[in-house]
Amino acid sequence: MTAHPPGTTEDPTVVGGFVPVVDVDGRDGSPARRREIARAIDTACRESGFFGIVGHGVDLSLIQRMHDVTVDLFSTPDAEKAALLVPPDDPTLRGIFARAGSVSAAEDITTSPDLCELFTMNQLGEPGVAEVAGLGDAYDVWSRPNVWPERPAGFKETWLEYYRQVSDLSADLMRLCALGLGLDEEFFTPFVDIHSSNLTANWYPPVDTDPLPDQYRKGPHSDWGTLTILYQDNCGGLQVFDKAGDWIDVPVVEGGFVVNIGDLMAVWTNDEWVSTKHRVLAPTGEMARKPRVSLAFFHQPNWSADIECLPSCQGPGKPAKYAPTTSGAYLLQKMESAFGSAE
Repeated sequence: MTAHPPGTTEDPTVVGGFVPVVDVDGRDGSPARRREIARAIDTACRESGFFGIVGHGVDLSLIQRMHDVTVDLFSTPDAEKAALLVPPDDPTLRGIFARAGSVSAAEDITTSPDLCELFTMNQLGEPGVAEVAGLGDAYDVWSRPNVWPERPAGFKETWLEYYRQVSDLSADLMRLCALGLGLDEEFFTPFVDIHSSNLTANWYPPVDTDPLPDQYRKGPHSDWGTLTILYQDNCGGLQVFDKAGDWIDVPVVEGGFVVNIGDLMAVWTNDEWVSTKHRVLAPTGEMARKPRVSLAFFHQPNWSADIECLPSCQGPGKPAKYAPTTSGAYLLQKMESAFGSAE
């Protein structure tokens, strides 16, 4: 794939459809180039809320290292992983989450337990971050430290570097989102400068027996925050629910990411941008014997960020649909719906 040179105004959409692929290379170039990319993102977010990106600038060798150390983590003996398990009363989910459950529960959809385990960290759990994050009464819970394994070697360093690079990418995507929404490019910056984003590995182990008819690797759900930046390996299985009421496959983008907006961004934009349900199918046949790994960066604004209808998304005949809230309050509401009380 040949990236458009910086400064051109060629259409950056390199693959069309319900989940287009946008080439964001050159976004640090001319204002015209940034406007073209922002326009492509805006179109995708109004249509499906999903798009792929290439030319993102995240080190491809780092992505491979992330994949490898994550596979190694979940391949360690159960006794070692037991020391990393998330306590039942810890809503931050930092560490390994391996309890039977379904992400669809928050959608009031009844399914059999997902065939998935998680490992999660958040920059709020690193030294010195929570103290300046405006957590208020939530400080004691959400400042809890990340849980890091002793092995594989280099795991912590690899994850922190990946978090940093994808965090930088998310900041620039939010600038492009602002442009796409007709706002000043830096509109979102003060809302996301000490963000509350989780980085989560989804580990989908090999399936030894046929899954139940209503069982998924990850059941139908929408995400909660502003943006999700997803790396998925080449095993496939991710599907989105389109406007015709059909589930369609999201192709793996070699060297790229899948980006989707979450419920909070839909609220922020007065549903001008859509948060779309998606799922990961349980594999059958030959694919059932292969594990699957995905890495989801769940971008969440600063804990105390005020979320109210954007000025470009309301007006005469188009009133705000949602009451003002804060990023932290919205997240706690979602956590309680999915897992019970988060405090």
